[in-house]
Amino acid sequence: MVFMDNAKDQSPIKVFAYLRKSTEDNQEGEARKQKNSLENQRSVVREIAQRNNLQIIRFFQDSQTGYKAFVRDDFNRMIEEFRKQGKHGNVKGIVCSEHNRLARNFGDGGLVLWFLQDGLIENIYTHDKIFTDSASDQMMLAINFAMAKLSSDETSFRSKLTHQKKAKSGQPPSQHLAGYKYRGEEGVKYWAIDHKNSEIVREMFERFATGKYSVSEIFEYARSRELKSPKTNKLYSAEKSIRDLLKKKEYIGLFDYEGEEFVGKYPTFIDEDMFYQVQEILSGTAHPKSSLVENYAYSNGLIRCAVCGGPMSGCIAKGHAYYRCANRLEPCKSSKNLRPKYLKETLVDQVVSDAFKKIEISEKKQKELRLKMTDWFEDEKSQYRIQLTQLKDRLRNAEMEFEDRAREYTQLKNIKETERDDDWEIDLDGTKRLRNHAHENAKLLRKQVEKSEELLNELPDKMLELLINIQEVGKRFQNASPSNKRNIIDTLCANLKWDGEKLSWDWKKPYNILTDSKEEGNWLPE
Repeated sequence: MVFMDNAKDQSPIKVFAYLRKSTEDNQEGEARKQKNSLENQRSVVREIAQRNNLQIIRFFQDSQTGYKAFVRDDFNRMIEEFRKQGKHGNVKGIVCSEHNRLARNFGDGGLVLWFLQDGLIENIYTHDKIFTDSASDQMMLAINFAMAKLSSDETSFRSKLTHQKKAKSGQPPSQHLAGYKYRGEEGVKYWAIDHKNSEIVREMFERFATGKYSVSEIFEYARSRELKSPKTNKLYSAEKSIRDLLKKKEYIGLFDYEGEEFVGKYPTFIDEDMFYQVQEILSGTAHPKSSLVENYAYSNGLIRCAVCGGPMSGCIAKGHAYYRCANRLEPCKSSKNLRPKYLKETLVDQVVSDAFKKIEISEKKQKELRLKMTDWFEDEKSQYRIQLTQLKDRLRNAEMEFEDRAREYTQLKNIKETERDDDWEIDLDGTKRLRNHAHENAKLLRKQVEKSEELLNELPDKMLELLINIQEVGKRFQNASPSNKRNIIDTLCANLKWDGEKLSWDWKKPYNILTDSKEEGNWLPE
């Protein structure tokens, strides 16, 4: 050990402190978890600084693994600070609780060693050693980094073996999914149905499979039922999270691990036919029915609250239709004073109708716009062609996978009865389910390809339809039924928001081209 006997007689040495905490520290139980907590590391480095007459200029702190190189933000910032100040900078070294806080890989470890050798870092202070730029200290630090990497490699290897074993036994490794919870002891945990949340998830699938609900509405339903992520124990905060849940094939007993598909050996609660119906609707190949309430032209979240972002729902008061915030999100949920006042339907009609009148176009203007729209759609068609090529590649791969699964099933089914082992029926059923899933996946992609090809051919017609829609939209809107008004709004407008005083929105693409003008309030100057 190297300590400074006359440390108090010298000016403090300026250093950076580095702390790192990650899940790898939990592998050896509660004791190690406490030892490597950020609070404990901070206490240790301060004690080291006091013992060695160090002045900590800045703390750098990461909550990421040291196993991967160049991924830790604060570590990278610290290295960059040394690089900027050069060899004669004021900050002379690094203080950390242990050398393996700095690196468990050769990339980051090599940077530290090079900076030490080149003089950008003079010393590295740990609880039991001061590493200098001497050859022996550099070699010792290199050996320590190598040992730390070896330890991480062994931990990672053991973890992968455990996960592979778990996957082969039919249990998804280290995966948290709404509707399930882990049971059993550490190392042999298994999925069991979480009856409270599984009912909510099943209802989500059942509603969406009818085609009467949008993802936004399912998201609002999940939040109203207080469905929480089993990983964070918090309410889902984004529609994408709910869309992803509706795509999870784990709900029908299939899961992927390390690029391989496995048959789950855990209870399921979503019917396969319903699951694949949901996938068709999500992909756009099935056409959901409208769930509009005829009395409300702007119901089902078409207009959102500008304060909290939540949906506005319709109500009838004194014979008039109004829309109000559902008050499910903050700050509207808890702060009555911030909630916007009710939005009268006639106000929406008037504001939208006035805007639509301004964009009605003459026959002459329509001819001029056809040329511009033709150019725009040519760009769109080129993008569709690229996407269509990618989609066809995915379809080919899916068809090959189905052929492989079908071949596996046939081979397994044709095994002579005298040669079948005890698990033959289980393996046959699992292979059949994998084959069926591959078939449904290929069928869904085939529909997407067909729909994309149709759309590619329809684009010129879409252009004409767009211009026809815009030609007399104001007049049509005034005389439209509630459901027709909604369709017109949904076609032309996006992001409708009410803040209690003003209704605002954006024009949808490609109509935004028609309304794009630097002259405010004059969208289509003749």
